[in-house]
Amino acid sequence: MHSLLILDKYSEITAEPYNTTSTLSIEQRYNCFPPVTGRVVKMSEDVGFIGVGNMGYRMAGNVRRKMPSSATLHIYDISKDACQRLKDEVGSFGPVEIANSAKEVTEKSHTVITMVPMGQHARAVYLDKQNGVLAAKGDSDRLFLECSTIDVATCREIGQQIAAANAGIFVDTPVSGGIGGAAAGTLSFMCGRPKGPEEDPISKRVFEIICWMGSPQKIRFCGELGTGLVSKIANNYIAICTTSVIGEAMAFGMRYGVDKRTLYECIAASSGDSWVLHNNHVVPGVIPTSPSSNGFKLTFAPKMSVKDITLGIQSAEQVGINPSMGKAAVELYQKVADDARTAVSTS
Repeated sequence: MHSLLILDKYSEITAEPYNTTSTLSIEQRYNCFPPVTGRVVKMSEDVGFIGVGNMGYRMAGNVRRKMPSSATLHIYDISKDACQRLKDEVGSFGPVEIANSAKEVTEKSHTVITMVPMGQHARAVYLDKQNGVLAAKGDSDRLFLECSTIDVATCREIGQQIAAANAGIFVDTPVSGGIGGAAAGTLSFMCGRPKGPEEDPISKRVFEIICWMGSPQKIRFCGELGTGLVSKIANNYIAICTTSVIGEAMAFGMRYGVDKRTLYECIAASSGDSWVLHNNHVVPGVIPTSPSSNGFKLTFAPKMSVKDITLGIQSAEQVGINPSMGKAAVELYQKVADDARTAVSTS
């Protein structure tokens, strides 16, 4: 069996924090330290969260923990069980109400965060004429944060329809960091806004909210609507392709008789080093905390890797770039997704 692993995978963004000329830290400037008892939070309105799957569940949990205790978190997912578990888990931090539709969440919330698997789900959440976001009464000041990894065209269509209906402000804010980062509240965010929080009140509002779910040092404002997604898709493209390359390199190195730990150390000390090598190593026993060393614990399903690489391939082709590496990788990952032995496992 191929040792290719599709793991909790995303690389860190290591560029300097926004506006490094300031003498204040980014947390000091925007008051995004983790909340403590008695902390004053600027935004007091209710928040909605749509999509409480593996990532959304943990992100919504952090929102409830860090948003004002007097405000209500409104949640919706097709899984009522997941909603109830979340309510039971974080209800002690403040009110949590389970809604019956995206429309209901929207009507009760000043900020709505969405985290769904694919573009088709995002379209249903936002554009459904009976139960979607656009079916709700519009509020030009309502903020929508789309955290899903979806295609850029769908993102822009949703944003344009939100704007045309005067239903609110739509920003693509995809995340990186996997389930671990979602649970810890240390996600990276890539935001489709042209100006950062020091220049744009909307970006400042976005920044303050996503600090509940992510690290301030790992928040970037990338440009116009859709550029956050472009940045995220590019990141995933690199990370997933790198995982497959590491698997193949380790496989032939070990077959030649090189000790797996020695081979890892050689690569780590040389130009082949990467975040994936240290965090999602494909060989059991090399990195104690990697999924491969923990029974190949599932952190990112193979079918989702196929989706993300496909988004990269499509994005590249749309601007005239031949995604040769992605085409090779998606064929490999599709085999993993189709194999009953690996469809729900990363071994």
